[in-house]
Amino acid sequence: MVTMEERLREHRRHKRARRLRRLVFLLVVLLAVAGAYHYVHRPGFAFGSLRIHGTDLFTQEQVLHMGGAEPPVNLFRLSKTRILSALRGDVRVARAEAYYNAGFPPVLNIYVDERVPVLYVQTGYGDYAKLDASGLVLDITDGIKDASVPRLTGVRLPNIFIGDTMETDDVKEVMKFLLKLSPEARQQVAELTIDGNHKLVLRMDYGFPVMLGPVNELAGKADLFMTVYNEMKGKNIQALYMDLEYSKPYVRLKSDAVEQQKIEAQQKQQQEQRIQQEKRRQQAVQQQEQETKKQ
Repeated sequence: MVTMEERLREHRRHKRARRLRRLVFLLVVLLAVAGAYHYVHRPGFAFGSLRIHGTDLFTQEQVLHMGGAEPPVNLFRLSKTRILSALRGDVRVARAEAYYNAGFPPVLNIYVDERVPVLYVQTGYGDYAKLDASGLVLDITDGIKDASVPRLTGVRLPNIFIGDTMETDDVKEVMKFLLKLSPEARQQVAELTIDGNHKLVLRMDYGFPVMLGPVNELAGKADLFMTVYNEMKGKNIQALYMDLEYSKPYVRLKSDAVEQQKIEAQQKQQQEQRIQQEKRRQQAVQQQEQETKKQ
């Protein structure tokens, strides 16, 4: 007959065995988790994919480096927080977001809005500062790298670097004018110049200059420019220049200039003929006087 003491000892033995089995099971699970973690985080392991939207400024490899990883894409090793921190710290980026797609395999989508360059302005060192609409310096280059962005000459930005905000009043006024133009018209602007009289001259891609008047009086000139631009758009008008300095625009046509040159040439020829006639008359008078003296 089994005594009470023996039953208690048997119960304790079974309890210890159950605890030991649980401990062994937990240890096996922990080792499996650690092994799986090490396996999926090892170099060369690929899991998921990375997609970049809205920009070509950054390659996939560059974004992986921002997230603390190396190719191939492994979302277990990639830090979304670090990627967003790096992108948002780049002066060329206006906005950056990142989202995971549900499904298998998962996808990390990176969405980037770039800052749009508006104007190139020469610096005090002879390089060119590329500015966005707020005057933020996106880049400093040794030349015009983007032909679609107009440049401003006649003024320089001293002591300015990438990430600085331009504070020059004349440049601010020019940028306000540019931003009021339609995107189509703005793409036709090749160069703007502040001349020695502190007046702004705009040159279109197809050649003729547009005189806009003093830089500090550009308010309202964008509307006037757009009115004339829309009237001339699509028409084969050969303009020599456009003068918008005053409220009434004036377009000087090349045909007018040619006609004016003809008139001026005729006037010059007539003047030369009159001079020659006067010389012959004076010579005749002198000859007559000499003959009179001889008699």
